[in-house]
Amino acid sequence: MKFQPNNFDKIIFDMDGVVTSEYIYWDAAALTVYELLYSHKFYGLSEIDHNWCYGNFKELHKIIFCGDKTIKAVKALGVNTNWDLAYIVFCVSKYLEPDLTEFNEWHFESVRMFIENITVQAPEVYNLVGELAAVSLNSEFSDFKRGRSKLWDDVINCFQLWFLGGESVPGLNTMEKPLVDLNDLKKTFLDLKSKGISLGIGTGRPKDEILFPLKKWGLMEFFSDNMIVTYDDVLKAEEDFKPETPLSKPNPFVFLKAAFRNELDDEKLISGNYDKERCLKIAVVGDAPSDLMAAKSAGMVFVGVLTGIDRKSANEYFLSHNADYIFEDVTQLIDD
Repeated sequence: MKFQPNNFDKIIFDMDGVVTSEYIYWDAAALTVYELLYSHKFYGLSEIDHNWCYGNFKELHKIIFCGDKTIKAVKALGVNTNWDLAYIVFCVSKYLEPDLTEFNEWHFESVRMFIENITVQAPEVYNLVGELAAVSLNSEFSDFKRGRSKLWDDVINCFQLWFLGGESVPGLNTMEKPLVDLNDLKKTFLDLKSKGISLGIGTGRPKDEILFPLKKWGLMEFFSDNMIVTYDDVLKAEEDFKPETPLSKPNPFVFLKAAFRNELDDEKLISGNYDKERCLKIAVVGDAPSDLMAAKSAGMVFVGVLTGIDRKSANEYFLSHNADYIFEDVTQLIDD
């Protein structure tokens, strides 16, 4: 079935794996896992050299994520953010070897295999791995719970330091690149806007982090300010309403808020008190299972793009879970 842009009032884009490349984010996640596991300042026993880590982050990424196989396994669980990627890998690592001291690929291969055999999806998987890590370390689950714990704060703070930079090392964010040719991206967004379609963003990134590359690349002008929803919005809603499960994807909250921010408050969006019929005129563009789950849960049309980490498995997942459209990349949203 051919995609007809004129059938939609709004199109909401995930960012990582759709517009922005995730590799620099995965590099930051690998550095985060390494520091949390091995530094005596966190949960390890050694003194680590930040400059050495920065100079070898690609090799650390390769070993910790097993040549990206671990990332694919985590994404297959419906996990969306790279904080969650680091959190899950850390928890499983500590569960398998509580007193880890050696840095070797065999340990992380064991972590990968364990994750590949997990049978629960997000958000349940967060409690599973958090409880395993807590039991293994003879600690309370409250110390390891995703979203409200010391470990979660450590994951975020450590990740942000590697991604944004600090006194000792520059941030990895300066190396970020768009996934497809920048001129083609601009042409695509301009064409969609010229048809009267409002463009939005639904991302698991904090606002400052996603605005930085979009402003740098000259893409901000294409998106409606009131339709940009980030982790900042998720965090505020979770703090205000304390829902039983996280509001990050695969929860539909980010896409619903991008669509209805000016009309409905967060309480109505969380409770599902919105006009489902209007969602049929809204398309979501994403690259991962969590995007599809969130879009379908909201009642929106889902467009899968194969620019994420694993084209083959993504295509199979989109086909088996009834994606409405599947494209090679976002530029195929318009006709040449």
